Amino acid sequence: MKKLDTLALANTIAIIDLFLHPLFHIWGWIWPRSYEIAMQEFVIGLDLHVNETFTPNFLYFWIIEALAFWVLGFSVAFLYNKLAKN
Repeated sequence: MKKLDTLALANTIAIIDLFLHPLFHIWGWIWPRSYEIAMQEFVIGLDLHVNETFTPNFLYFWIIEALAFWVLGFSVAFLYNKLAKN
């Protein structure tokens, strides 16, 4: 069985997050009502009201989230490789 490249998967997931996270914020800033409707349909029972303002904290949390997704991707690939039958 072919093994996963742990760094490649981790980097891919982190890059996807770095790209998609700002897009969701832009969507919430430009079309808040459509974002609320979509998220309420996605999570049943969610009562969401968008009040988007840009703060410098956004950048910190954006990087922290990307690091968390990198660790997640690395962990998944690492566990897959350990548990996969040769």
